[in-house]
Amino acid sequence: MDEELHPNLFKPLLDFIPYFESNRKKYNCSEEMSFDPYIYHEPAKKFVEQLYNSQFILSFDWMSWQSESRKYFDNLLLIDKADLDTIRKLFTTIIRADRFNAGTYALMIDDGVILCMLKRLKALSDEIED
Repeated sequence: MDEELHPNLFKPLLDFIPYFESNRKKYNCSEEMSFDPYIYHEPAKKFVEQLYNSQFILSFDWMSWQSESRKYFDNLLLIDKADLDTIRKLFTTIIRADRFNAGTYALMIDDGVILCMLKRLKALSDEIED
């Protein structure tokens, strides 16, 4: 990847940490038959929008990287050591996969993956500023 990303671009993402830390519902599920029954609440939708605005969503072959991403999703301790490029790949994989497998984003929210990635991003941001 090696795309340089200025910390000011991704700082707005860190503002979502309290939202993902909260116990508030992030989405509802529709009772109607649908390919995508997940109805995300406004802050959850804004977060995805901010990922794009912050140039966090990468153009890469995320499908062939899914087995690698699964290691991180299954072991959140790996996320604590991930570099910025890996965090970007993980966010990209979640958002892209959700288009093909509705509920991927919801699962990552519920499993604490999104929050863990944001906390790692915060630590990386702090390292860059030092």
